[in-house]
Amino acid sequence: MTDSDAERRQRFDRLFTSHRADMTAYCGWRAASASDAQDAVAEVFLTAWRRLDDVPAGDAERVWLYATARRVIANQRRSSRRRAALHDRIALEAASASHKPPGSQVEQALVREALRRLSPVDRELLLLAEWEGLSPAQIGQVVGCLAVTARGRLHRARSRFRSAFEELRSTPSRPAAKPKPLTRRITEHA
Repeated sequence: MTDSDAERRQRFDRLFTSHRADMTAYCGWRAASASDAQDAVAEVFLTAWRRLDDVPAGDAERVWLYATARRVIANQRRSSRRRAALHDRIALEAASASHKPPGSQVEQALVREALRRLSPVDRELLLLAEWEGLSPAQIGQVVGCLAVTARGRLHRARSRFRSAFEELRSTPSRPAAKPKPLTRRITEHA
């Protein structure tokens, strides 16, 4: 360890020892939970370590740590709000999906089955185009071919999908065949 590394470590140790209790108390009453407060204190001192050269000396270091703690807690709150909004959006989408008419669920099952019947190459091309929204030129870059080649492959994959889907749609649904029970003679395994 060089002298500057030792000095840097000593400065940080002094900073941590001097202000740990203040930061813990400040974060404790501002954070949403005890674990959020602990995370905030850790983040404050991690930031101080990373930016130790930016931390002012003397009484200003305490103010710098409070300002850093305030930003860390604000970031935690924004993150919590985003998480809660995402959770609400997912729950709303799940609820609306469960209220779709049965026909759309049948059609989704037909789409899944038609995709399953395609070759892995065709399935990948269709998913890149329809699910990921890539253009034929971008698909060509992903799969390692020219854009014109990707366009032709995509066209053929769409045709095969359409055929598989129409075949499934036109086939009357019938109950699945019951598997034959397995019968073994005891003497076979004796």
